[in-house]
Amino acid sequence: MKRSASAPSPETLIFRGASWLWPHDLRWDLVNAYALFRRGFQLDRVPRRAPLFITADQSYQLFVNGAFVARGPARGFQAHWPYDEVDLARWLVPGRNVIAVRAYNPGASNFQYVSQGYAGLLVAARWGRLSLASDASWRCLPDPGPRRDTIRTAIQLFPQEHFDARPGPVDWTSTAFDDHAWLTPATQPFGVLPWASLEPRGIPLLREVAQRPGRIIGRAAGDCGMDWATTRNVYLLRQNEDHRHAPATGDAAEFDVPATGPGRFRSVLIDLGQPVVGNFSVVVAGGRGGEIIDFIYTEIIDAATLAPDLRFPDGSRVTLSARLICRAGRTAHFFYHPFGFRFATITVRESAAPLQISLTFRSTLYPLERRGAFHSSEPGLEQIWETCARSQQNCMLDAYVDTPWREQAQWWGDARVQAWNTFHLSGDARLFRRGIFQIGAQTTADGVTYGHAPTMAHNCVLPDFTLIWMLTQWDYYWQTGDLEPFRAQRATVARALAYFEAHTGPDGLVTHDPRYWLFLDWTDLPKDGAPTVYNLWLVLALERLAAMHRLTREAAVAVRYERWARRLRATLRTLVDARGLLRDGFDANRKRLSSTSPHAQTLALLANLTPRHAAAQERFLLAYLADESPHRAQPSAYWITYVYTVLAARGHGRAVVDHLHPRWAPMIAHGSTFELFRDHPEFPISHSHAWSAHPLFHLMQTIGGVRQASVAWKTIRFAPVFLGASGGCTVPTPRGEIVSSWQRHADHTEVRLSLPRGVTAEIALPGLPRRRVTGSRRWALPADVA
Repeated sequence: MKRSASAPSPETLIFRGASWLWPHDLRWDLVNAYALFRRGFQLDRVPRRAPLFITADQSYQLFVNGAFVARGPARGFQAHWPYDEVDLARWLVPGRNVIAVRAYNPGASNFQYVSQGYAGLLVAARWGRLSLASDASWRCLPDPGPRRDTIRTAIQLFPQEHFDARPGPVDWTSTAFDDHAWLTPATQPFGVLPWASLEPRGIPLLREVAQRPGRIIGRAAGDCGMDWATTRNVYLLRQNEDHRHAPATGDAAEFDVPATGPGRFRSVLIDLGQPVVGNFSVVVAGGRGGEIIDFIYTEIIDAATLAPDLRFPDGSRVTLSARLICRAGRTAHFFYHPFGFRFATITVRESAAPLQISLTFRSTLYPLERRGAFHSSEPGLEQIWETCARSQQNCMLDAYVDTPWREQAQWWGDARVQAWNTFHLSGDARLFRRGIFQIGAQTTADGVTYGHAPTMAHNCVLPDFTLIWMLTQWDYYWQTGDLEPFRAQRATVARALAYFEAHTGPDGLVTHDPRYWLFLDWTDLPKDGAPTVYNLWLVLALERLAAMHRLTREAAVAVRYERWARRLRATLRTLVDARGLLRDGFDANRKRLSSTSPHAQTLALLANLTPRHAAAQERFLLAYLADESPHRAQPSAYWITYVYTVLAARGHGRAVVDHLHPRWAPMIAHGSTFELFRDHPEFPISHSHAWSAHPLFHLMQTIGGVRQASVAWKTIRFAPVFLGASGGCTVPTPRGEIVSSWQRHADHTEVRLSLPRGVTAEIALPGLPRRRVTGSRRWALPADVA
C-alpha cells in the first residue's frame, strides 16, 4: 500500500523517542574511537519475540547478558543510513537483563565507509510496556583500552586495534557489572543530520560462528625489535625481526608460551587450514600485567622457512595486525574488525612467567545457504569447484568484496562475476540488489559511478565499471524477473549516459577521459583514444537498457538508446581487419590500431557485432586458449570469464574446461582462488579473490550442462560436456532446483535431468533431435556418441 505524503515512515515509528548517543568526550574527537554503552532493564517474563532495532555510525558489536549477539550495520550512506532488526528473545531471562554495545567510529573514510564527522548509536525496542529507546537513561564510557594513534591495517581499511586491558572495565557486558560511575551520553534527536533518513539493511545479519583456530605449525624466539613497546605498527615491527619459525606441532585452541625474559619474544605460527574471514577471541591466564601479545594475519607463508609474508610497504600498505596488553591474572578480549587470512603469527613479548593462551576463531560471513552442487569424475574438477565456492563465500560480507584480505571493497566489476557465482551456489540475489543501489548512490558531478562504494577513493572512478553497473541491472532482472532496481536507478543511469555522450569523439566512439581510471582489464590493453572494448561495453549497456525501457513502456527512451547503439556498431565494424578480427580501436591521434586482442573478439561475439566474421573471431579465441604466448593483452583471471562464457555458449565447453583446469588446480592446496594467475611486480596479489571464482558456474554450465536461456530461469539449455566417467550439477533457481547427472556405462551413457515446475529445457544431446522437455527425463545415449 502506498503511504500518504503526511504518513510517518516506518523508521519514524520504530525510533520514536530514541536519540543518537555518543560520549561527550568523543563527539569532536573521532580518531579511531571506541565507545561502550549499557542499558539494564527488568523482565517479568521473556516475550516470544523481542525485536531490537539498532544502528551505529560507523558500527557496533551487540551483547546481551554477557553473550555476543550480532554486529552491524551493513555499510551505507548517512543520507539513508541502514539499521538492523535483531530478535533478542533467546538471550533474555526473567528478571534483570543488560544490553551492552561496543561501538566504533574511525573518524576517517576508507574503501567501505565515508565519514561525515559524526558518530552515534541509535537503539529502539518496545516489548509490551517496556521501552528501551536510546536516551539519557543509558550509560556510556569512552573505551579506555584502545590506543588511538595506530596505523591503518591497509590504505583501504581501519586502523590496527591495540588494546590495553589494564585500564578497562572487566566483564562490562554482564548483568553483575556495576555501571553507576559511567557517564550520561550526549544525545541528538532521531532525524538529525547527517542521518537524514534510515532504511532496513535489506540483507541478513552476518553469521558469526565460533570455531577452533587451527593448528600450530611453527615456533620462534628472538630479540624484540626497536621501539617494540611503543610502535604504532606491530606488523612492521615483526617484519623487521627474525620472523622465521622452526617446525612445531600443537593445538592452537590452547597452548602455553614460556617466559620470554626482558626484551625478548616468543611466537607461534598458526595455520587455520584454509582462508577464513573473522578474528579471534582470546583468553590469557598467568599474566602479571603488562605482557604484550601481537597478532599478525597473513594469507601466505614461505614453506621452507615458515616465515609469514610481511611485505611492507606494498601497494596497499597492508599491516593486518593487532596488539593486546594483558592485565594481571586473566585477560579476555574479542577483537573488533574481521580480516581475511589463513595464517596467524602470535608473538608474546617480555613476559616474566609462562602464559596460557586460549583462542577461539570467530568467522564473520554473509549467511549464504549453499544449495548448488557439482559432480565430476575428472580428477581435480570437484576440488576446483569447492575452492571457488569457498572463495565466493569468503568474499561475501555486508557487501560483495573483492578480497577480505587487503581491501574488503565492493568493486563492481568483481561483484558482477560474484553474483553469477552466487546465483549458481545459492540463488540469493539480495546482496547483489543492495550493491546496485549503493553503486548508484555515489557518483561524480558528471554522473560517473565510483568503482566501489561507499568509498573515499576518488582515484577509483572507473567509467567502464559504470557500464558494468548498468549491465548488472539487466543481470538482476535476468535472474529474478524483477525490474525494481532498474526503475529506481533510471535517473542515475541517464546522468551517467550524458557523461558518455559528452565524451564522444567525431567518429561517434566514446574516448578515454584522463581524469578517470579506464580499467578494462588487469592487462596491457590499449586505453588511450577510443578503445574497442570500452565502446563495446557501451553498446551492450545501451541495448540492455533499451530492452528494460521497453519492458517499462518507455519506448521513446528505448528508441534513442537503440539508435545510439546502432551508430556505435556501424563505426566499430570499420575496425574489422582482413582476417575478420576486430582491432582494438583508435589511438589518441584517431588512427586505427593494428592490434587484435582476445577481449575485443570476445565482446564482438557477445554483442553479435559482425555475424559473418564470427567464425574467424571464434577460431581466434580457441587458438588463444590453446596458446597464449603470442598475445600481449592476455585476459586476467577475472576477465577470462567472458572468454569462457562466449566459447562455452558456442559449443566449446571442452576447450573451456581444458584451459581452466591447469590454471585453477594450483589454487586447490591453498583453499581459495587467486587474484591473478601469477604474482604482480608491484604488489602482492590476493590469494582469496572471488573475481576469479567463476569456474564455479562454468563447470556447472559445461560438465553439468545447465545454462539459463530466459528470464528468471523459465527456460534453460541442456548440453552437457561428457568429460570423464560421470558428471552433473544442482542449480538453484527462483522456480526450484534443476538437477542434472550423467554416467558412462559399458554400452551407453545414461543422462538424467530433473526440472522444477515452470521450467522448460531445450535439449542439445549428441545423436538426438533438439526439442523442448519439462519435468524429469532420462536418456540412454550410445557410448560412442557421448
